[in-house]
Amino acid sequence: MSEDGTGLVSFRVDDPELAGAIEDAAESEGSKSDAIRNGLRAAFLGDGGSETGDESEISVKAREGHRLLVEWTGVGGWMELETAESMLANKMNINTDAIRRLVVKPLKGGDMVRLHQGVKHVWLIVGSAEGGDASFVDETPASTSSTESEAATDGGEARERLEELANAEVGE
Repeated sequence: MSEDGTGLVSFRVDDPELAGAIEDAAESEGSKSDAIRNGLRAAFLGDGGSETGDESEISVKAREGHRLLVEWTGVGGWMELETAESMLANKMNINTDAIRRLVVKPLKGGDMVRLHQGVKHVWLIVGSAEGGDASFVDETPASTSSTESEAATDGGEARERLEELANAEVGE
């Protein structure tokens, strides 16, 4: 340990039951390190890592994902679900396939986000960390009327350029 009380700790687990519990916890926390760190904090400090009982049911990774969503859209903001999952996976260094299980579903269960099924897209609506109806806006985003060919991040400009190049005559 360093002078500031931080450092690397490693140990061997010879108990198969404990090893299985660590693996299970790693799935919900996002990594073995986070699972062990939070378990030790709860066991030795009596602190689950949050101030309220409701938030303690939400994993550290899910709370970090919510913080990022609020940073990107604000409370009450809307974002396409696939775009949100891709951005979260990139920023949090988690496999895109695991984001829905590790972040979106726990946040939805904690009423910190909601999903809105549009005609062409599924939208993620970001609520406050406290959850509840007051943190959500009932309006659909203005961009729900976008055409299918528009990309979520560039307004379809890249697709239009690709179509222009594909339709250009070859062999000048």
